[in-house]
Amino acid sequence: MSAKWRRCQKCRKVLSADEFDGDSEVCQADLQKTAAAVKTPSRAASVVTTRVVAPPAQSGGMPGLRGRGDMEVRARRARVRALERLAEMHSDDFDHLLREERRAEGL
Repeated sequence: MSAKWRRCQKCRKVLSADEFDGDSEVCQADLQKTAAAVKTPSRAASVVTTRVVAPPAQSGGMPGLRGRGDMEVRARRARVRALERLAEMHSDDFDHLLREERRAEGL
């Protein structure tokens, strides 16, 4: 790079050497922007936001999974949980039905 041109370390633009103060690695425009931002704090800086966090659901499954993701994925997840609960509640019937379906599939 020529001595007439330098790259600003903040905005990464290649500018003429006249745009810099001496050996500074940041251009004058970025120095002015930084100084203006320090002098006048934004209105958003004084706003305080509070959030109410609900406790995670404790009924079955992994905590924090309920209500997240695509509707189709959530429906499949609910179906799987219901089938697992049904298999636990009626294990003899489930084993019988599973045996019939496996036989029908040739397994």
